[in-house]
Amino acid sequence: MKPIARCSRSAGSFSRCLVAACLLSAGTSFAQPQPPPSGDKVDAKALMQSGVRLLEARDYLGALAVFKDAYKRFPSAKILLNIGTTLNLLGRKAESANAYQQYLDSSEADPEKKPDVQSVLAELDKEVGRLEITVEPEDAQVQINDGEWVPAASARLARVTQGPFTVRARKDGYTTEAKSASIVTGEKAGVAITLTPAAVEVRAGGTTTSALRRDDIDDQRVVAMGTSGQRSRLGGTAVAHLDLPRGGGAALVGITADATNALQVELSAILGPAYGVYPGARFAFLAGKVRPLVAAGLPIFFSDGARVGVRGGGGVELQLTRNLSLIGELGVEVMLNPEDDILRAAFIPALGATGRL
Repeated sequence: MKPIARCSRSAGSFSRCLVAACLLSAGTSFAQPQPPPSGDKVDAKALMQSGVRLLEARDYLGALAVFKDAYKRFPSAKILLNIGTTLNLLGRKAESANAYQQYLDSSEADPEKKPDVQSVLAELDKEVGRLEITVEPEDAQVQINDGEWVPAASARLARVTQGPFTVRARKDGYTTEAKSASIVTGEKAGVAITLTPAAVEVRAGGTTTSALRRDDIDDQRVVAMGTSGQRSRLGGTAVAHLDLPRGGGAALVGITADATNALQVELSAILGPAYGVYPGARFAFLAGKVRPLVAAGLPIFFSDGARVGVRGGGGVELQLTRNLSLIGELGVEVMLNPEDDILRAAFIPALGATGRL
């Protein structure tokens, strides 16, 4: 096959050149007469041909699904070029860069194509963040955000879109660990995760105890079993809104849910001198234990009809454990149709906690 030549150096034009070339190479690979092709290889070849037709018809989502299916049936590195290029055409830059990186790391990568792939990858890296991931033990699996679990060895250098991200690692016999942070476009960040051996049940003299799976620790030693991992997206919230100008306040009790890693929505009942409901949301700027946030909501009181207000504020969430967070806010509430004895605007700070399973 001829090497790629005379392609524009833009990522989009280069991607189209790459996909044409790698499709030709994939077809050549599948056509080798010896050894006889396996059933999976034949199926993958048929899928590749279907994917090409979908790509030519600009059905990029359909082509991506077909290419991924082909790779599952016959994991040839050449198919990774098709997957990476299709993702790039869809504008999914981080996923595209990861597919190209996986191709470059493969022993099957064509030395003649590598410079072209590296050029496309350099362009993509200007639009994503890069993670250098190290995991102990090295044969663990890694998951980035809500993606697929992959061997840690194949995810040492990964790309993510700007904003919060979470990297998880797991291995049989170890606790699952996770680390979260934020990244900006063009930035490189290091993520190091060391897994802890999990506790297992053993029986000694008819008694069940817990012991760490370490060669240098006696199997009869009783230890505490730790927990870790990503917090649940659903939880309950209890917050006190303090009406400082009038020396009063109200309690808000309700439910909260993480719409994304950064955005929480809530719906609470207002329990106080006047009862009501409070739909609201909080947006956190950083990942980790201390998360600066902004908050907004609509306090609605039922007192001689519905009294509607708007609330805005800022504060911080302190995540004590994956199950418990504390929240502090400084906020202002403006009532749109207050009663005669109620201030139209008031400084209303808030203190509370969120519990999750």
